[in-house]
Amino acid sequence: MSPRIEIDIESIAFDAQSLRLYVTMHQVFRIWAIPYFSASVTLTTVLQLVAKPYPTPHHPNRHDVYFIQSQNDLYQVNEWIKFASPLGILSLFIFAWQLIATGLCVLGAITFWPVSWIEQNVIGGNRERGFKEVVKG
Repeated sequence: MSPRIEIDIESIAFDAQSLRLYVTMHQVFRIWAIPYFSASVTLTTVLQLVAKPYPTPHHPNRHDVYFIQSQNDLYQVNEWIKFASPLGILSLFIFAWQLIATGLCVLGAITFWPVSWIEQNVIGGNRERGFKEVVKG
């Protein structure tokens, strides 16, 4: 990878209870061996923070400073593939696979909607039942 990486922060969310910082960002990577290739990817980084008092425990204006304890970068598959395929061929394959999977999900929902309708309206699937009642039918 290139020693120069461009980063643009899109959003930040802080969970004070678990001391986690969620950062969604865009990065542009360039590979030095391929001069005209650049991969623009979106990722979410989860930073596990630890709070420590600053500057001293006896200072009257004491406040906590957060330090990064660990970092977890979360890339989606189609974003990660941009690194592996400089020409974009694998990206097209992943996009086609996602379209096929979406089509199969829609087809399954249309095919089996009568089963859901019978469970909800005839059998009474909209109410909460106990285990014995479900087994007896």
